[in-house]
Amino acid sequence: MTSFTSSILSVGILLSSMFVTIGVMFVLLKHRDHTVKLPVDRDQLLRIPAFGLQQEIQDLQINLIASMLMGVLVVCLPFAVNSIQAHIAIGKFPWLFAITTILGLTYCGCKTWANFSKLTKLRLGHTAEIATANELIGLQALGYQIFHDIQADGFNIDHLAIGKNGVFAIETKGRHKRKRDSKSTSATQGKDYQLFYKDGRLHFPSWTETKPIEQAERQAKWVSQWLTSATGQQIFSSPILVFPGWYVTSQTKPPFPIINHKQLIKALPTVRTQTLSQQQVDAIVYQVAQRCLSKTETGI
Repeated sequence: MTSFTSSILSVGILLSSMFVTIGVMFVLLKHRDHTVKLPVDRDQLLRIPAFGLQQEIQDLQINLIASMLMGVLVVCLPFAVNSIQAHIAIGKFPWLFAITTILGLTYCGCKTWANFSKLTKLRLGHTAEIATANELIGLQALGYQIFHDIQADGFNIDHLAIGKNGVFAIETKGRHKRKRDSKSTSATQGKDYQLFYKDGRLHFPSWTETKPIEQAERQAKWVSQWLTSATGQQIFSSPILVFPGWYVTSQTKPPFPIINHKQLIKALPTVRTQTLSQQQVDAIVYQVAQRCLSKTETGI
């Protein structure tokens, strides 16, 4: 084997981990884009405060990590290539290194698969919560106080709206729109991506769920207990379940509003959970603000 051929083979072996990772990501990305899409268009959402800076910071963090990895690669690559060429020259196959490499590549591939799947879910949830937060801005003009991502006991409340007609614990759920459902749903029902509530279940085009309903009720109950204890007054919190980007209807009366994010501005003022005085509203807002502040300081 010529020196040039052995060099190419050595570099190929060394870069195999990169090829495996990129290959797994490419396959998963193609599969995701072919089968599902986000419920709302991210480009049509309002930009949150410091959104541009946040994107720039994330890009720079990625660049820093890439620079560190490149530095390690530049230093180690010549020595590794020389070592592999030496094994090729003497005709002795390094079985121990080969087994270690195969196990390492398998681990990297599985880890990439798991992380990409988690990233897809987080991207979906982030987009859904931003879409809901965009609509909640309109409620502030109606006198509501809005808080986001309130940390509770082992979970979080996505959004909390506080007004004269009560406290609302808003749970946002992101669900991908499956492209195969788009064809069948639009052809048979005339509504693209329709979700409806019936007899305690959420009916999507090709599956049903109950856990989001239970979660919204459980979290609203926690908010009621916490605010009652924190303010010294009986406070009732109403759950609101939001599915951004879905056409939401009800065939039987739901226990609480289950709506599209675009319906928030009209739906919340019509719900009469509890009539609150301005003094009670101020007390509730103070407690929520203090909790958000304390959790932020703890995180720092």
